[in-house]
This record gives sequence, C-alpha cells and structure tokens, in this order.
Amino acid sequence: MQAEYDIIIVGGGLTGASLAACLANAPARVAVIEAVPINSGRQPSYDEKGLALSLSSQRIFSAIGIWPALRRQAVPIEHIHVSDRGRFGFVRLHADEADLPALGYVVIARELGAALLGSMAAADNVDFICPAGVTAVNQQEHGVSVEIDRDGNREALSGRLLVVAQGSHSTLREAAGIRTVTKDYRQTAVVCNVTPERPHANTAYERFTASGPLALLPLSDQRCALVFTVPSEAKDRCLAMPDGEFLSELERRFGRRLGRFLKAGRRRSYPLALMTSEEQIRERTVYLGNTVHTIHPNGAQGFNLCLRDVAGLAETLDRAMQRGADPGRREVLESYYALRRADQRRVIRFSDSLAETFYRTGRARAAARNTGMLIMDLVPEIKKALIKQATGLGAGQPRLVYGLDR
Repeated sequence: MQAEYDIIIVGGGLTGASLAACLANAPARVAVIEAVPINSGRQPSYDEKGLALSLSSQRIFSAIGIWPALRRQAVPIEHIHVSDRGRFGFVRLHADEADLPALGYVVIARELGAALLGSMAAADNVDFICPAGVTAVNQQEHGVSVEIDRDGNREALSGRLLVVAQGSHSTLREAAGIRTVTKDYRQTAVVCNVTPERPHANTAYERFTASGPLALLPLSDQRCALVFTVPSEAKDRCLAMPDGEFLSELERRFGRRLGRFLKAGRRRSYPLALMTSEEQIRERTVYLGNTVHTIHPNGAQGFNLCLRDVAGLAETLDRAMQRGADPGRREVLESYYALRRADQRRVIRFSDSLAETFYRTGRARAAARNTGMLIMDLVPEIKKALIKQATGLGAGQPRLVYGLDR
C-alpha cells in the first residue's frame, strides 16, 4: 500500500528542507526524502561552512519561525568592502546608510540545518524520510508515484507534486532527460574558517585578484569564513599546503587590513561553474534550487536565490491548495516560474558578469573597471541599487521576503 502525500520533496539539504519548513502547517501533507544520513559527515548542507544570508533570506526565515533559533549564533554583516588587488578601485556599503539593521547575516550551515530539521520535526504535516534513496519515479495523469529504498526495504509513495531539490548533480533531472548548459570558469573555491589578528568589525570583504576572487565573511569569536578561489590546476597544491604557507598566501592576496592570519580550519574545495537547466517545470514536477541554477559564489548570491525560489514556490502552492486547486497542475507550476524567472535571470547575469569582468587582465579594462567601482562608491543612487541587489529586497519578490504570510 502506498503512503499518500500532496507534495514529495526529493532532497533534504538546505533547499529541500527550507521548502518543507515553508510548507509546515500548510494545507498539504509533505514528504521529504534524503539519501545521506544527516549525521554521517557526508552531508555538505549540514557542515561547518559559513553561509552569507541576504536580508531577504533572513526575513524569509523570520516569517516562517526559523530565525529565533539562529539569531543568537548569526553574525550581522554591517559593512561590505569590495576591492581589486593592486588597483585603485573599491566599493563600500554600509547598513546604516540604507537605514537597515544589517546588509545580511552569516550563519553556520550546521546550525541552519539543525533549525530546519527542528521545524520539520515539529510540523504535523511533514514526514522526513532519511536515509532513503529514490529508485524510480512514475508519472500518472493525476499524480506521481515514487519508489524508495529504505534500509533495504522497498516502499512506494504517491503524491500530486514532485519537487526535485537534489543539487547540481541531480540524478532525477538527468533521468528525465533535461539538458543543462554549463560554463566552466576553470576555477576552484577552497573554503575554510580562519582567524585574523584584528577584529573583523562585522565587515564582509570581497577582493578580486588575478588568480580569482576571495571573500571573508564575519563569524563569531572573531573568526572569518573564507572562500579562496584558485585556478583549478592549483587546487591540489592549495589543499596540501601546510597551514602556515596557506595563511601566508592568503595574506599576500588579501593584504594586512585584518593584520596577520593566525589560524586556519580544515580546507575543502569545490569547482566553480555556471550551470543552468533548460527546463524547471514539467507536469507534476518542479526542479528547484541548484538543480536548475548553480552560480559563481562571488556576491554570495547562490543560496539566497535558491531560498527566494523556495519562498515563491511555497507561496504559489499554498495559494493553489487554499482554493482547492491541484498543486501539480501545469498552470500552477507555470505561475510559480513566472513569479521567479526575472529574479533568476538578473542574479545569474550579475554573478556571471562579475566573474567575467574581474578575470580580464588588460590595463585598459582594469582602469575602466576600477573607475566604475569608484563611481559606484561615490554615487548614492548607484549604491542604493547595489544594496538592493545584495540584499535581495528588490521589487517583485515573494511575500515572505516582505515578512508577509504565504
């Protein structure tokens, strides 16, 4: 006998778990299927990396009741400093200039994951099925059925809508024959936490260099979350460096604005590419988050874009079910995509243009780039537009971004 649900979410990482939290107590029965045990150490969505949450993301988590569990550990980003190594250009953004409490917040992925798991556990309408792997998906006229393997036992679930939130390497997206377009930046991000000599003063730094950008995000205990970008062929050497040599290289590229770097945590790496899917919706199926768009980490826009997609989908589904509509119908899913398409394109274009602009090394291009940065820093109207981009608070966002109910 099949267990029956309204919505089946495949993928219990941060994107899938956030959708389930947004749908907690909605008029729908929700299943979340996750293949990797949460406490196994193999679940990247629940590790020690620092995540930069835009102000829009903070407002979404506040609206669905997640923020109180994160507030104590979250570190506000009150200032952003963008620079081009060896050049004269820079841009400075300040929360108080925009009358905002912060430009964003930095949280540890593990702490966010724990808050989302707690929300799912407390919701009467959400079942978290983990570990379990999906072995088959069968589309039907009025629903979808999913076969899973849990502890060696075969089970079947049926639902009206399937949401695929498996990340960039989605097996279900590939099985559906959905094509993707990938642009390899030939760069690898090395991530870890570091401790500088001087206080970070709640400042997030992004510094563009000839070898790729690096970012420092403020953490508690005066630590910083580091995203250190290197050419992919230099990845192994960077990971194998003794800590002292690695910190010296960091100082060489970042400078001494925060003094010396005293300590580095365990380093991990992931390749950088722009991946976009040619389809995001099919009958009774939505492909969500990094499954349909994986972007460069400059500007820290990736997860924040995914979360606004989550909020938009939750709003669309809740409205449909409140009026008794079938959440898996094509017209419902098309209304979701119409709500999110412009924001997705804007963020993808912004992230890719940053990557292309700062990888160009010609003297004339560098001078033009740095002149543009100075103009941004000096003209208030341009700064306001940049803050809107960074915070995700522009027009046309889901209701949860404005603190409103779904």
